[in-house]
Amino acid sequence: MAFSKDKGSDKKKGLCKIAADSDMSIYAAAENHEALISFYTEFNNFEINLSAVEEIDSSGIQLLLALKHSAEKDGKQMTLNSASSPVSEVMDVLNIKGQFNWSDK
Repeated sequence: MAFSKDKGSDKKKGLCKIAADSDMSIYAAAENHEALISFYTEFNNFEINLSAVEEIDSSGIQLLLALKHSAEKDGKQMTLNSASSPVSEVMDVLNIKGQFNWSDK
């Protein structure tokens, strides 16, 4: 299981609430990318819940950065929320938290 669409997603409003899987490492990168692409064409606003992420490496960060870059380029929005400890730790080490929009929803 990669990323999955959460309750609260609303196609009419263009809002896609996404729950991240426990694995955002290189081993799940292709599957995670494919899941995000499937949502990307249908929605304009993405809220990604990272609370269940147990493992993340630079490929997981790259995936989030690529989605953010594409969203900005295409006039879409991306918000991250509920970062797990592993996500927070990696983002702190890379000093990259400030690159993303965060919400406490």
